[in-house]
Amino acid sequence: MKNILFIYTNYSPFVRTDYEILSSKFNVDKYKYKPVKGLKKNAFQFLNQFFFLVLNGWKYDGFFIWFADYHSFLPVLFSRIFRKKSFVVIGGYDIARIPELNYGVFISKIRSFVAFFSMKNCTQNLAVSKYVQRKVKWITKLDNTTLIYNCVTLNNNKGKDVEKDDLILTVGIIQKERTFCIKGIDTFIEVARKLPQYKFLIIGLNSEKLEHLLKNPPENLTIKNKISHSELIRHYQRAKIYCQLSRSESFGVALAEAMYFGCIPIVTNVGGLTEIINNVGLIIARDPDLIAKTIVRIMDGELIPEEGSVARINTIFHKNVRKEKLLEVINNS
Repeated sequence: MKNILFIYTNYSPFVRTDYEILSSKFNVDKYKYKPVKGLKKNAFQFLNQFFFLVLNGWKYDGFFIWFADYHSFLPVLFSRIFRKKSFVVIGGYDIARIPELNYGVFISKIRSFVAFFSMKNCTQNLAVSKYVQRKVKWITKLDNTTLIYNCVTLNNNKGKDVEKDDLILTVGIIQKERTFCIKGIDTFIEVARKLPQYKFLIIGLNSEKLEHLLKNPPENLTIKNKISHSELIRHYQRAKIYCQLSRSESFGVALAEAMYFGCIPIVTNVGGLTEIINNVGLIIARDPDLIAKTIVRIMDGELIPEEGSVARINTIFHKNVRKEKLLEVINNS
């Protein structure tokens, strides 16, 4: 292949990373399908994409699509009709179904149909974790899914000279009540309440929008909204413990970044989190009392997880690893 159309809804850091990887070997054009709510607005975006593909689709040898949803249906259909290649990155939300939290593509009949069609008919599904890979294979009953772990794109300045504080950190883009629950922020706050002797920090939470969920937060808890990545790195360098207490999580980029900077990871046993930490962190039930006791044991030096988190990130979750595997799949498909 020479020419690729890169289709996405949000140009997040991990999406940008894949664009940079592909652009190093192919001619790549970007197409943004604006994420909107409601069938009428989506129909307008759908029609825009249809006419774009009719007029321009012939220029491309293949389509690279981040997530299976409304925006992946037409490119995959087009690739089937005109015998082109299509690759869909499955990130987690596109295989999820949690009705009680109104979370996941598969809570909607229309979205589940377009996602199912995309996964079943594309050339390759690219799963960001083994957990996602298993789910896609269960959904499609096909063997057109390849595991290519998501990655972190960090330099080698791991802040070895930065002294760790007795700080417990969690990170996420938390703008909605649903995300608040999915990321286990309620549990994190409860743990902070039980350990007033330690500092807790949440980064990425919009406290103005979610003020109703933050009644009487403990004094030892600091909340920051979205910050620059360079500032985020400084907090990774300072934090001793990183918690990811999610109820659903396909990979966990922030977790991998925190491990890269030497944070001891504590995670719940959901999705792909355990694949990231393996034996260099702690897997724990979402029980505030148990988590609090575990944190105290770590801070007191009674519980010391195995070392090797930095080496694990560099070996398995580095950008160069994803680049090599991504280009191999595209070239050999």
